Amino acid sequence: MIKMLKILLLALAMLNITYAAAGNDTFKVKTVTGKELTFKGTADGIVTSPYEGKVVIVEFWGTWCGPCLLSIPHEVEMQEKYKDTLRIVAIETTPNVTSEELRKFIQNPGKEIDMSKVEWYLQNKAKSAQAKAYMEKPVEDLKKFTKSGKKINYDIISSKDGDQFMRYIAQRASWQGGIPFMIIFKPNGMVSNILQGMPTEDVLQRAYNNAIKKKQAPTTAQ
Repeated sequence: MIKMLKILLLALAMLNITYAAAGNDTFKVKTVTGKELTFKGTADGIVTSPYEGKVVIVEFWGTWCGPCLLSIPHEVEMQEKYKDTLRIVAIETTPNVTSEELRKFIQNPGKEIDMSKVEWYLQNKAKSAQAKAYMEKPVEDLKKFTKSGKKINYDIISSKDGDQFMRYIAQRASWQGGIPFMIIFKPNGMVSNILQGMPTEDVLQRAYNNAIKKKQAPTTAQ
């Protein structure tokens, strides 16, 4: 296991379902493009409206975070491939990054993505031969993506708008603040997996496959 990635595939038990207010918390949040989302905590997960019945990936990320940037091409590809059954919701964790800056990022990621952040990460964190080999394909994919003219096709929320929901997740999932951090929810809102660190394309695909395997009736808040 590569230490810097610390990818965790955790079962539902890893989400703190004993959190006292788990059945009552509801968070209404707007994306940077003005779409209204509602996250409703349940006893065993979170139901996201209007995405009931779909796999939902909630990601905490940052525009300055090299591994987060490396994940973007695969997320865009998956959102397009599974547009009828998957919604990715990415919350930028940096307080001083504005909604306007994120709108520019969505519209023209090829211009806005700072490859120096990736280079810094590779030089300072991915030092071992194993780590460099792990990063080789994601780096090439990101370079191609920045030249493709593609836009980001999934939901982005600013830290300002998503702060209270992030605090809620931090307590329920014992999130320590490291990014990228993803929680994959089944179509009924139950937790399927938690990923800490940059997932490869294959890991992200397997996480989706596991979540979509069996649809159940949505859980309801108590």
